[in-house]
Amino acid sequence: MADGRVASSRVVASRTVFIEADDAKTDVILAAAVAVIGPSLAGFVSRLPLLPRTGVLGMLIDVLWLAAVAMLVPVLLARYRGDGPAAFGFRSASGHLGVAGTSQPTTSAALLLLPVAVAGVATVLLVGGGPVAAALGSVGLSVEAGADVAAIGVLVLRVAVLSLGAIVLMGFLSVRSRDGFPRSPDTSLTELVRTFGLGAVAVALVTGLVRVATGAPLLALVLNLLAMVAVLLLVDRLVPTGVSVARTTVVTPLLLVVLIQTFAAGGLLGGGLLQGVHRGALAAGVTIAIAATAATRRGVAVAVPMVLAVHWWPTCLSPLPGAGGLC
Repeated sequence: MADGRVASSRVVASRTVFIEADDAKTDVILAAAVAVIGPSLAGFVSRLPLLPRTGVLGMLIDVLWLAAVAMLVPVLLARYRGDGPAAFGFRSASGHLGVAGTSQPTTSAALLLLPVAVAGVATVLLVGGGPVAAALGSVGLSVEAGADVAAIGVLVLRVAVLSLGAIVLMGFLSVRSRDGFPRSPDTSLTELVRTFGLGAVAVALVTGLVRVATGAPLLALVLNLLAMVAVLLLVDRLVPTGVSVARTTVVTPLLLVVLIQTFAAGGLLGGGLLQGVHRGALAAGVTIAIAATAATRRGVAVAVPMVLAVHWWPTCLSPLPGAGGLC
């Protein structure tokens, strides 16, 4: 094969897994289609008379739908291909990945986590939450509102599912897009982070100003935008120089995020275009972080604490529309 990316190989759990370009492309299409159509299908099924819509059982069914839409297809495809955690951007071998002069993965993860946590705490305090809610995020807000133990337990499960779902879906799309589109030109990963990150910031700023003009909360939008910019700047430092990947590695998950956020907000005909594009642009920071770290030797594990924080607090930075957020 003339093109080195027509068939991709990588070592997973002490064995070499070969992924043909056509197989990887099929995986991308299937996972993306379910992610886009799944929420609408879930909304239709939830209206059936026999299914509970409210209460703890209704919340639990919603969480199960979120898990199925985000994770079922990627996990089944990875298992079918004989691929392991590497299908989602995780690495078993150690490698060098530095942030501001350090190669410690815990330091890198903590730095990515920090801006999201600060924005999350500030957002909770902004809506009148107390110290408990500021520390416990969405769970704390429910505790202060007097939610029962079962509802709080389902909410914790929802945070876990959203966090794992974002990592699994975005990591899978990024990895498979790197293998499945051999005609996509190889580009510096640093250049991709900067180019698409800057574009996403511009889109988030413009759409955010329009939303503020129509009544959206200014401070919440500013906090989310600042957190997004900080994440992108840190990711820029995380990515080692000299790493080149197919452009689709970053483009594919970014496009999917905008699509699923737009569909979730009502789509073109439902009047949700502005909100969907704005949420998709805000989520670009987290999406690029997952895609970029998945392409490095340290792997996507560096981004896991940040993704958990995105869902622990009611931010608007999640790639998944089911996360909601205060903005």
